[in-house]
Amino acid sequence: MMPPRDLLLALVVILVWGTNFSAMKLALDALPPLLFVGLRFAILIPLIPLFKRPAPWLAILGVGALLNMGQFAFLFSAMREDASAGLASLLLQSQAPLTILLAGLVYGERVSRLQAAGIALACLGVAGFALGGGGNITLWGLTLVLCGALSWACGNLILRRLPGVNMLALFIWASLVPPLPMLAISYATEGPAPFATLAAMGAQGWGAVLYVAIASTIIGYSIWGALLSRHPAAQVTPFALGIPVVGIVTAAIVLGERITPVEAIMGLVILSGIALAVLAPRFSRRRAQP
Repeated sequence: MMPPRDLLLALVVILVWGTNFSAMKLALDALPPLLFVGLRFAILIPLIPLFKRPAPWLAILGVGALLNMGQFAFLFSAMREDASAGLASLLLQSQAPLTILLAGLVYGERVSRLQAAGIALACLGVAGFALGGGGNITLWGLTLVLCGALSWACGNLILRRLPGVNMLALFIWASLVPPLPMLAISYATEGPAPFATLAAMGAQGWGAVLYVAIASTIIGYSIWGALLSRHPAAQVTPFALGIPVVGIVTAAIVLGERITPVEAIMGLVILSGIALAVLAPRFSRRRAQP
């Protein structure tokens, strides 16, 4: 059982990462998505000298390409016009069952029946959105968010091979990867005009960008890494299930987003499936105990 201090720290991470989606949406009101990705990680590069290189270069490049660049390029593109912040925070958590499936395919890790049932339940909820069951996300937006979740899941496979790594240092070093490719692609596809908006961007836009770049990365990953260093992953990772709850509530308060009853039902189906897939090993261990 976690001590009260660590429970409070876990809640801080949930709050920071959950509110992060509303901050993303606010920043995307001022910036196109690919430029935002490049800017977000360019802000972190000056922090690199503060940290010793935490992993081999190949791992840093992989994390930068998949978790930093791929995940957020897809996610920001979806959130710009095709997905609400609340639903994006929920659907992005599809990375959990996708990670379980990929670990089974790539590393031969066993997928239990309970995990398979959870994955199937989560897929059922996603299928409801794909069939037009929600008004706050388009089919294209759903596809982009799921591509972001897949990028996150592929990046998780790299993290599984880096036990004990300093997560904050890793993500700071991996911030070297996105800026140049994203800024170049942004210039080619989004045009030069968005770059002129940087000088004219107001306090709300810059505040949102800095929150996404600094608070979610530095505060979030430093606390999350500390919790993982003190407790088994099975005790820490289930707290991530609270992120979409905070994301949806924050989006309703800050952005005025409202989910429909059908979206709420499908969201509960997805969240239940993810919870079952993530918590299944714990249930199995308890049943195996004499």
